Amino acid sequence: MHPYELASIMRDRHMDEFIRLNFGSLYHTVDVLERNGWIVPTEREKEGRRPERTVYQLTGSGRDVLLRVVSDILAYPRKEYPHFAAGLMFMHHLDASQAAAQLQARATALAALVAKLTLINSELQAHGLKRLALVEMEHKIAMLEAERKWALKLAQEISDGRLEWSTGTVHDIEGLRRRHGKSPH
Repeated sequence: MHPYELASIMRDRHMDEFIRLNFGSLYHTVDVLERNGWIVPTEREKEGRRPERTVYQLTGSGRDVLLRVVSDILAYPRKEYPHFAAGLMFMHHLDASQAAAQLQARATALAALVAKLTLINSELQAHGLKRLALVEMEHKIAMLEAERKWALKLAQEISDGRLEWSTGTVHDIEGLRRRHGKSPH
């Protein structure tokens, strides 16, 4: 397919919930894939007054790279740097009651997002997409729901005073680093 069609399908399937999607970077990515020999143009389409569109096809080496990359992504955890984790690291700078209120607000927002994505998932399935085409949506819903429950639990622990509102200090940090080493990914 051509890049515009690819972007439209990705947007229709709400894949922009999982990856940053913009046309400029998509066309750049297509150029890189073609330069590396992983895709090749197969035809050019012209529809009315619209600009000509190049349709691309995956090459054998492109398929090999795709399979290797997807396999690695599925098999090996990677370091990811979500904003929420950064907020948690510095949460102690807030008053305990303020932190608990922010976590409760997050849980409410997460509940709304879970409801929205669950509805989208159901609608996409009703329009013919199979579960396999939507497992990333299912995963996102499960992760958001787990985070929502955890945030509520943490907010309650803060409110009840069960979470000590002091960070403490780590002694022998270098010894800890040596014992646990670096993450392989």
